[in-house]
Amino acid sequence: MYPVMNTASKANGILFAVVLAAMFVYSLPPVFSFARTQSDAWNLFVDGKLLRKFEQVYDKRFFLRAPSVELWADAQFHLFDEGTKGVVLGKDGWLYTSQEYRVPKDLDANLTSQLEQIGKVQAQLAAHGKQLVILPLPMKLDVYAAHAQHRFDPRVSSLYDRFVGELQARKLDVVPLRAAFLDNLSGPQLFLKSDTHWSPEGARLSAYELARQRPQLLGDQVYVSHKAGEKSVKGDLMNYIQFDHARLAPQFGPNPIALYETLKAEQSTDDLFAEEDQSLLLVGTSYSKIDDWNFVGFLKEALNRDLLSVAVEARGPFEAMNQFLASDQLANAQIDTVVWEFPLRTLLAHRPGSLSRSAQPQHF
Repeated sequence: MYPVMNTASKANGILFAVVLAAMFVYSLPPVFSFARTQSDAWNLFVDGKLLRKFEQVYDKRFFLRAPSVELWADAQFHLFDEGTKGVVLGKDGWLYTSQEYRVPKDLDANLTSQLEQIGKVQAQLAAHGKQLVILPLPMKLDVYAAHAQHRFDPRVSSLYDRFVGELQARKLDVVPLRAAFLDNLSGPQLFLKSDTHWSPEGARLSAYELARQRPQLLGDQVYVSHKAGEKSVKGDLMNYIQFDHARLAPQFGPNPIALYETLKAEQSTDDLFAEEDQSLLLVGTSYSKIDDWNFVGFLKEALNRDLLSVAVEARGPFEAMNQFLASDQLANAQIDTVVWEFPLRTLLAHRPGSLSRSAQPQHF
């Protein structure tokens, strides 16, 4: 006896063939477009990367991708109260990066390794007649733990003081900020709800805390920060909110911030064209690089002096410092002090010896 195809089986077969043919026709334009844009196709093929690259291009163009991702994200939010990998949902519209929740098993070894790296940086700067001042930035999850709805490792709260203590034990100059942040929780928000970064108020507080703890850095030139406008910041953590938050969770959204501009209180025409040698340099991450926070401006205002800045976005504090150490500015004898803005989250997210740009965004 041979199987006999009934009407339902015929219909299913025809439907499958039609869908298969439609997908084949739909895929032809992406294939030809991809083929035209690949100038190094043979080498990619030999390395086994060509197919993977085509899959990535095709996946982005696939018409069902966006609704499928949103449907799964909606289900994930309904069932588990979670966002996409990379973000942890908090209360009252607060979002946290998952990096601050992930305490590595080898935290002690990782901390020791990074302290050794910092020590080598300090020695290299000292050899060029420069003093290193480390400015560790506290973690958002630690400062605003009251808004977290998921439990986190208690070492997150103790890591800052431990790091500062280790730096001091190694005779490294460090300016602690955590206590000042915790003392100002009743004031304006120091971190943005939907972003990994601080707010302009957090940047201002840090600048003035540096000036308070290191009065020897103060100059005699008055700078004033003026409010120059307002802006709505989407927040980098909103990139991990793929469910329909406007409908399901409207508490998550952009952050309104004030924009500031910092200028000399008294500036003559000659100042516009004068080139002054600066003795203070800031090395930092996106906390320093992004103009919206105005950290460099607040430093000028708090310290009453101008300064140079080497800041790198999304690469971490070690990459920023490596770029400075590899630059001609290292040999600049006018620079005698280097302030290193160092997000504490680096101790959790950074692996010494790894590539500075990893597959996952670092938010530094």
